[in-house]
Amino acid sequence: MNDCEKITAIKLTFFSKRCILLYMKAYVHKSQFQVKYCEADFKDELKPSALLAYLEEAACASADELGFGYAYVKPRGYAFMVSNLCCEFEKPVSLGETVTVNTWPLPPSRVVFGREYFIENSAGERVVNASSRWCLIDMATGKVLQSSAIDNQDYSSYNTEKALRDENWRIPPFSVAEGELKYTLRIANSDYDHNLHANNAKYADYCFNCFSVKELSERRLRRFSISYVKQCKENEVLRFYLKKAETGYYVQGVNEKDETVTRAYILFDE
Repeated sequence: MNDCEKITAIKLTFFSKRCILLYMKAYVHKSQFQVKYCEADFKDELKPSALLAYLEEAACASADELGFGYAYVKPRGYAFMVSNLCCEFEKPVSLGETVTVNTWPLPPSRVVFGREYFIENSAGERVVNASSRWCLIDMATGKVLQSSAIDNQDYSSYNTEKALRDENWRIPPFSVAEGELKYTLRIANSDYDHNLHANNAKYADYCFNCFSVKELSERRLRRFSISYVKQCKENEVLRFYLKKAETGYYVQGVNEKDETVTRAYILFDE
């Protein structure tokens, strides 16, 4: 190879790396869904639990695409678990609509993996913005692993854009005496996912079941946040309490040991 060819090869290598870097900075995975009958509520609108299922599917597809998905973590005995989710509706998503979930991971902290989402309808309008935080768990020990355990990623090249800028991850606790006991349920096999605990999307149903059909029919959902405090296992009996706040509502799920397993904040346009 002569000097001219070497210079050309160096330039091409630099150009290719720069293209890859620019691609990664702008990386967004897109997954498309059509709202099915079983995913809509009595108002013919996308249920919060179905929304969380869409986000989960898109997040998993994105992780697979980037090389740290289920096929990567499963043989290592690891699992990604959601610790927090926050979703904000610009407008309801109706039965039959085709929507596109856009998602990308943020550069992680020492132990927290952030992920952003926004959903567009077929007209290109944003209808939902969302943000989530995940932890990587060693399934054998239950310990939270550092982000360095994922050894095939260049986090410096990640997309840093935020879809939801004002998320508040802290949902304040309240004593059961402050809230109204709405109902009790037992965790069963249909709640489980492949990590052998209640799937994150199920918690949306648990929390929104604190409201009646009449109450929900009179309100438009604006925003909800869920904190996953403790894993829920088969045969656990949970009690769900509702507390009216100055703006919105707080929900708290408690197990038989009086341990909080989940907290939620729900805001409606009255």
